[in-house]
Amino acid sequence: MRKVLTSILATTFILVAAAAAATPAAATTLISVTCTGSNVINYSPGLTNTPQTVTISGQDSATACVDLSQPLQQLSFVAPFSGTFTSSCTALLAGGTGTQTFQWNTGETSLWHWTMRFSNTVNGQLLAIADGPISSGRYAGAQVRQVITETTGELTACFTPAGMTQNGGPSNWVITNAI
Repeated sequence: MRKVLTSILATTFILVAAAAAATPAAATTLISVTCTGSNVINYSPGLTNTPQTVTISGQDSATACVDLSQPLQQLSFVAPFSGTFTSSCTALLAGGTGTQTFQWNTGETSLWHWTMRFSNTVNGQLLAIADGPISSGRYAGAQVRQVITETTGELTACFTPAGMTQNGGPSNWVITNAI
């Protein structure tokens, strides 16, 4: 009986020690933010059906954000972007990487490093997903997922020499560290 009791106590001690070692010293604060808004992308020269080097510029605008830790605070951001890519109307948002600075209405910023991971055309609308971490500023350490739906743009312009020079549509963002 004494051996059984000693064995149970030893096992209990090991389990408690292992649990204590696995418990973080300080609890991490949950970051959970959702935003809705839109984006506009400008292309120069305009996109055609032939791949070419184009300069893009535009802006993401999140007009309504909800931070679960501060649900009554009105949050929004703008995030201008620009870059040079090889693209065409047939490979629009085909992938790539980049950085963007979210300029929050609070005066803070967030530096986001994104990778375009998915792009597909469904019923004439382009759907794309960009993911990546926020490396500094507000919500540093969190991950961002942006779902982009390009609903505007004159695709028939892709068949003209001038090409399609602009498109845009709604976007949604989820910012979280619960991944």
